[in-house]
Amino acid sequence: MRSVAQGRDRAFSAIEWRESEAHARMPLGEDGSIGSRGTDSDPLVSFGPWRIPCRSADDTVSLQNRLRFLKEYVSDPSTVGALAPSSGALASALCEPFRRFQKPARVLEVGAGTGAVTRHLGALLREKDELDICEIQPRFADILRRDVLSLPEFAEGGRSGRVRLLVQPVQEIAHENHYDFIISGLPLTSFDLQLVEEVFDSFRRCLKRTGVLSYFEYVAMRRTSRTFSVGQSRKRVRSVSRYLTARIRDHQFARRTVLRNFPPAYARYLKFESEEVSVGG
Repeated sequence: MRSVAQGRDRAFSAIEWRESEAHARMPLGEDGSIGSRGTDSDPLVSFGPWRIPCRSADDTVSLQNRLRFLKEYVSDPSTVGALAPSSGALASALCEPFRRFQKPARVLEVGAGTGAVTRHLGALLREKDELDICEIQPRFADILRRDVLSLPEFAEGGRSGRVRLLVQPVQEIAHENHYDFIISGLPLTSFDLQLVEEVFDSFRRCLKRTGVLSYFEYVAMRRTSRTFSVGQSRKRVRSVSRYLTARIRDHQFARRTVLRNFPPAYARYLKFESEEVSVGG
């Protein structure tokens, strides 16, 4: 269960950025980068007084699960979209808005894979929090049931129904204005534009008005894909990239570069309403 203890917080080095109107007006590149910021030396790009701690975290994903993940990627790269599970550092970055939230929260994880981020969420859950884990791949769902949801931190939540595994597409989740946080591991840049639009529509529908979406994309992946793809593949990559860039421009309020991941990744934080985000503390 979650305990935001002083000792654990001291393991983080907090980095704060002051609100900057000039920065908010910086143009976005097609890959979602923001002006001259967004370099690997910037652990956070923020539109307001948003604080994200940085820490070094050991990856809790076993070698066996890494091999399973790689096997799924080889069999269906367009759906899995990654060679390896998220690192502990990336999982920590994606979960950070939830970690700083002081009230009971409803969380939806989408594209849980073998459970790298799910494990991190389990360590943060408090008594009244609710967690829905959405995973469309049956083999990954079996791993989640056996290796992750059987862990002690999920036991009480599983018995009470506060922790649920949903083996279905996110588009089929019926909730509206329900979740405080959505944490996505979906390989959006591997999807067709229509599917990306459907996924974002589902995120927006499921989130509360002040809810936060956290998702990641690999550094320079869209730019690289545009360079080396040809024909219909290049058209797909360009259309998806334009769509994502527009969503980032309109809704992103913070970004963190995570180098301790393979490949390095951006953790992006979006909200679809204009009200100020409450992050606690």
